[in-house]
Amino acid sequence: MATKRNLDMSRPIPLDIIPSHLYLSAEDQSTLFGIGSPLTVRTSHTQPGQVVYEECVEVMGNNKRSLKFRIMGPNWEQSHVELTPIEAGYLGLKPPMAKSGDLRMASPCLLRGPAGEVRLDCGVIIPLPHLFCSPDDANDLRVKNGDHVDLDVIDDSGETIKDVLVRVHPSFTLRAEIRADLASNLWLARSAHARVRFFPA
Repeated sequence: MATKRNLDMSRPIPLDIIPSHLYLSAEDQSTLFGIGSPLTVRTSHTQPGQVVYEECVEVMGNNKRSLKFRIMGPNWEQSHVELTPIEAGYLGLKPPMAKSGDLRMASPCLLRGPAGEVRLDCGVIIPLPHLFCSPDDANDLRVKNGDHVDLDVIDDSGETIKDVLVRVHPSFTLRAEIRADLASNLWLARSAHARVRFFPA
């Protein structure tokens, strides 16, 4: 695994607080909502090309409990759910803390929609905090794809978001994403910003 790097104080990075959600493959979307049934865009996500839909899917765990989560798009190759540790415990699941889309050790679940059901053998994770940046942003911050960094919140609290995974892609806008439960624990608002922490050499 990539280790934390010695980084200079960086420019402010917007923090996006992302509620629990799920992604669907095109095939699973058709099963859950019916063939040819379109989803309704609720709003655009902060990363280009990504959207939040009006529709929700019921996620069934191992204990006959369920929770509904909103769908984010576009379609992924493999459907999966990204939730919080408390939600996972409520559903009787023990998913790993993982990079978004890394489903190698993901927990199983059942998805229930208005037109059908889909069972996912590897479908539930707790997402790590992510720092998304373009190659130019990564160069400015002196980070690379796969690094793990700490982010210092820019306010009077002195809070630090630890073990943030760096994701680099030409389509990414410089932003950090954290789960809603983590934001609540840190008393962060949606207008919050952070900087990459400097580790003295």
